[in-house]
Amino acid sequence: MSDLPVADYMNFDPNEFKAEALEPYSSKVNKKRTKQIVINKREPDEVVPEILANSRTVPGILTMRGCCYAGCKGVVLGPTRDILQIVHGAIGCSFYAWGTRRNKTRPPAPEDQNFIPYMFSTDLQEDEIVFGGEKKLLAAAEEAYSIFHPKAMALFSTCPVGLIGDDVHKVARELEEAHPGLNAFAFSCEGYKGVSQSAGHHIANNKLMQKVIGLSEKSKPGKFRFNILGEYNIGGDAFEMERISEKMGLTIQCTLSGNSCYDEMTAAQTADLNVVMCHRSINYVAEMMETKFGIPWFKVEFIGADATNRAFRRIAEYFGDEELKEKIEKVIEEEMVAVEKARKEAYEICKGKTVALFVGGSRAH
Repeated sequence: MSDLPVADYMNFDPNEFKAEALEPYSSKVNKKRTKQIVINKREPDEVVPEILANSRTVPGILTMRGCCYAGCKGVVLGPTRDILQIVHGAIGCSFYAWGTRRNKTRPPAPEDQNFIPYMFSTDLQEDEIVFGGEKKLLAAAEEAYSIFHPKAMALFSTCPVGLIGDDVHKVARELEEAHPGLNAFAFSCEGYKGVSQSAGHHIANNKLMQKVIGLSEKSKPGKFRFNILGEYNIGGDAFEMERISEKMGLTIQCTLSGNSCYDEMTAAQTADLNVVMCHRSINYVAEMMETKFGIPWFKVEFIGADATNRAFRRIAEYFGDEELKEKIEKVIEEEMVAVEKARKEAYEICKGKTVALFVGGSRAH
């Protein structure tokens, strides 16, 4: 069947096609895969077939696609260093969105706040599941505030919190009333909301617009200022972007949210341009900032030297300054010397070998 013209595929029974696709697998793998390949045809009773990977997350079970909480806390808010983030839920959820991430940060000075090395959790137990855990959350938040005195505090719901009905938003309001000047906000990002991390991205984006972005007009000095949205500094990527941008004469006002801090976020709207990397997780902020503040945006890619060069050239085109364009070309020429040397060395090692890449969404575009 695979040798036939594309147009002739429509003449075949889709069940035969599915059987052929599964044939190379062992019986064990075949049994699992057959549930994941669905023929998109209504049954006689008009029931629409459900794709297994598109089913809602079961409370307490973390799938390969993550969950709403993972998208909110683990992806969007987690890389921010000085918003104190407390997870209201089981300790396993807290560890998943903290210990399994590789977000790096570099505070400007030793005395600057950095909470990334800490994992804050209420560690809900059976008693709280039965009788409620709001008091425990408030006590944990008060204890954390008394020790660290953060400018901002974020509270995150997990599956059991949504099931028992704890009001994390009420606790956030109580914290603000008790501590004038503290910006406390909560996320109803229970893991079972949706089929993947996507709903969590959306919840995080909305709250950042409501409670953080636009609170300050204190922008960084610089003629050409822009924000990078959807860069989470996994492994230190943002450090290089900052270094090269500064060398080119560009100013990164804020990165959402790799190597970021609260003050930079509150003044993100003072930038002239937004560039978006991981489009799926933060395009909502880009669209809302364009609507509310009139800041244009476009998608870029900083994975790989060639894509990075294209991104900076496009940024230069946006600002339309000839001196900036010349400077960017000069920096690209200087930086590519080391890149080409590394490429040749890597090619000699990898030549003739088969390589499999397991990458995230933004790196697969």
